[in-house]
Amino acid sequence: MISFLLGIILFAQGLPALSTTKGTVTGVLKTAAGEPAAGVRVTALAQPDSIADVALSASFASLAETDENGRYRLEDIPPGRYYIAAGRVDLPTYYPGTLEMSKGTPVSIASTAIVSNIDFAVDDASARLPDVPAFLASFLTARAGLTMPLQVRMEGGGKQPISANGLPVTVRLTRTESQTKAEMALNSSSLNFPIPDSVPGIQYRVTVENIPSGYLLKSMTQGGVDLMSDTLKISAANFVQSSVSFGGATAALSVGGPMTPLEIILAAAPPSGTTAKGVRVTGRAASVGNWYLNLSGTSGILFSDGSFEFRGVAPGRHVIMLQDKPDSPARVFAASVVVGDKDLGKVLADDTRVLPVQVQFPAGTPPPGSIIPLAWIHGHVDDETSKEPVFGGVVTITGKNKATFPIDSEGQFEIPRLLPGSYDLTIEGFQHASIQRRVTVGDDDVPLRVSSRATN
Repeated sequence: MISFLLGIILFAQGLPALSTTKGTVTGVLKTAAGEPAAGVRVTALAQPDSIADVALSASFASLAETDENGRYRLEDIPPGRYYIAAGRVDLPTYYPGTLEMSKGTPVSIASTAIVSNIDFAVDDASARLPDVPAFLASFLTARAGLTMPLQVRMEGGGKQPISANGLPVTVRLTRTESQTKAEMALNSSSLNFPIPDSVPGIQYRVTVENIPSGYLLKSMTQGGVDLMSDTLKISAANFVQSSVSFGGATAALSVGGPMTPLEIILAAAPPSGTTAKGVRVTGRAASVGNWYLNLSGTSGILFSDGSFEFRGVAPGRHVIMLQDKPDSPARVFAASVVVGDKDLGKVLADDTRVLPVQVQFPAGTPPPGSIIPLAWIHGHVDDETSKEPVFGGVVTITGKNKATFPIDSEGQFEIPRLLPGSYDLTIEGFQHASIQRRVTVGDDDVPLRVSSRATN
């Protein structure tokens, strides 16, 4: 119920613009009967790490009201993933039309992008106002939390590191009186940090954790206060006093106002005086994301622009892998390189669907400085009697994980971008017997032709 009151105040006051690189969401809201839902509150709610955390991490990024045609426009949304919700704050309808957040569909917002056609129907329960006069009469004060904008900058305009050694670079707030902690990954140059349980008089020690070797925290200030030596202090000036009347009762509310951004400057550390052995390998993944990096068992540094760097790499042949999670990854990018005594750059780690149980390099090693394209399997399946191509089917390739690829109407299939090693194939042509094959992949593409017996 408190969230309902806070929603009214937030809507009345509007939300401050906290960044110049924000996105927009537009759509049409209808009633359950299919009519335009006019005058209904719509908000972008930052996706929490888990549904269980929603009460602690709820952050309204933007707020709007539908017009007479049910149209809405949510502006100034920082990049990230959001639930779009309509109606009562204490019982909203989440896009695409559910009262349960867990069944809602988050919307990804990119910097300066407009996401259109987020259309859905608001549930009748969300559209009805609750009966709250008694509630307002008994709770005379309430308080909405604060959200502090973060701005990260690299001294000299370098690339911002966002993870290293499998750990994300994070900003941490430690409450001085209780030592409770709240953290946010610094994976962008512009972020918004919801300050937990924020009331006047509370102080936080602010730190930046997991800064990679070779980088340092140059400065950290907020409103002219040096937070490397002082604490972040929450005062009454951070809140806006207001009141709301409903059903003859009045409640005084203290709502979090706009905060001065916390400015973090990172810098490259000066040389230590000792020269690290090995060379530097740099590149990028074919897709930007928060990846776990690995080069032959050694972690690297991931930057906010999607590029990566490994330092002190020994000469020899190596495999680079970027994974969406360290165990049982759903997505993997890989590259195969040969390192010599010079830095190696412009490595592209490309999408690979299946990993071998064990990487097995072929006997011959390309020259140092080589970036070796990942091999493909080019297959053809024909009928063992007629020698005609098998008309369709599927091929399943198995290593550490498995994936399935189609056989086309010409009996052909392709399995792209495989690391060196052995794989098991199950080939199932349409109306033909299944075939098992073990294929060893090296650096060159593998041609594979098999014949299958018809089953009809």
